[in-house]
Amino acid sequence: MFAKIFTISMVICVTIVPTVQSSEYFMGTQGDSCAATCGALGLSCEPTFPSNGTYAIMQSLGITCKKDPRPWWAPNQPCLVSDSTDPNYGDCLGTTGIPTVVSCQASFWSVRRLCHCVTDVTGDPFFGTGLSNGYVSENETTIFAHKVISGNFAAMTHFWTTATEETLSDTIIRYYFDGEVTPSVEFVPGIATGVGFNDDQAPWGTKWFGVGAGNGHGTAYFLNFKMPFQKSVKITVQRPSGHRGGFYMIVRGSLGVPVYIGDILLPETARLILQKQNKTLEPLDFLAITDIPSGRGLHFMSTLVVSSGNLNFLEGCYHAYTPYNRTFPGIVLSTGTEDYFDSGWYFNAGKFRFPVSGFTHINTTKGVTFSAYRFHEMDPLQFYDGIRIEWRNGDMDDPATGLKCYTQSGGKVVGNPTASHVTTYSWVYVW
Repeated sequence: MFAKIFTISMVICVTIVPTVQSSEYFMGTQGDSCAATCGALGLSCEPTFPSNGTYAIMQSLGITCKKDPRPWWAPNQPCLVSDSTDPNYGDCLGTTGIPTVVSCQASFWSVRRLCHCVTDVTGDPFFGTGLSNGYVSENETTIFAHKVISGNFAAMTHFWTTATEETLSDTIIRYYFDGEVTPSVEFVPGIATGVGFNDDQAPWGTKWFGVGAGNGHGTAYFLNFKMPFQKSVKITVQRPSGHRGGFYMIVRGSLGVPVYIGDILLPETARLILQKQNKTLEPLDFLAITDIPSGRGLHFMSTLVVSSGNLNFLEGCYHAYTPYNRTFPGIVLSTGTEDYFDSGWYFNAGKFRFPVSGFTHINTTKGVTFSAYRFHEMDPLQFYDGIRIEWRNGDMDDPATGLKCYTQSGGKVVGNPTASHVTTYSWVYVW
């Protein structure tokens, strides 16, 4: 009698273990890693699974699939193939023969991973992840997600990536803060580090950003901008032109970290936004690189990338308008483009990469391609009622005084500026 009871108990135990454990298991979104899936729940990823029980766990989570008979063979398994273009569509892969430890960071564009999520990490003093030899694809994929403990605040503090220059040239990184649908920050790594036209001259860097590898042999970019948030962050990657492997990425953040720009302590409610422009300007056209109609904040830095017929676009002045509706000429920030970037005479000393400003690219083989960056840490551009910062494609002198930057029309055009294709990144803290 006792033997029979014991035998029945053992059978029941083996049957219900996956069901009990499934409270710690979750199915990720297609293409996401388990680090991202667990992080979005405020939990850590546990890199262990029962060797042969995951198919039952997936069923308990409502997954209907065909169990593939092959044992585990890839770091993104166990998983459900959820994309109809994948030949294994509808299959559950790698549910048996699972090794002792699997990768939390691995992902694949066409599958939903089964993830083991356990410890509450919302109060961790720092957080982040590293992706080694991963993939980027046409599908936007979450690389990292995190929640912070209620009543606190945090900031992302570090970004690094490496891959071939071809891969990184059109790979898009997005940061979504506090449940945003549209990301506050969206960039390609090169321009985010002040470099245009895939100029991978390396190594160089400042405390804020730099290029740690390049020169035609694979490029590495880093970025140390502090990006504050109150509740959560999600970081994604996408390459619209197609699938690529060999992608590496590291992100980190800290809980309760104060954000200083120069001597200015930003409010805990501040957030960083990236405003971008990508336009063709006719000679003497103005372009608003920063456009915040109302509210308080601080313009942190900007990057200018230009393709033009000659160098006369460099005559263009920068103007700041705050309050937002202030009239021309506003505050003249520079008496020419190279002046804004702390150089002169059309950058006659060549390229440089200083802590405050840099001239990162020039090519005059066919027309002109150019890029430069400027920080406003030492000379903060605060605003209290919106701000607009404009750059002009070339400029004109006042016929009566000979002064440049103070004439909107009817003046003497300096040189012979041509149409210019312009890309700008403007990083602004708002609160």
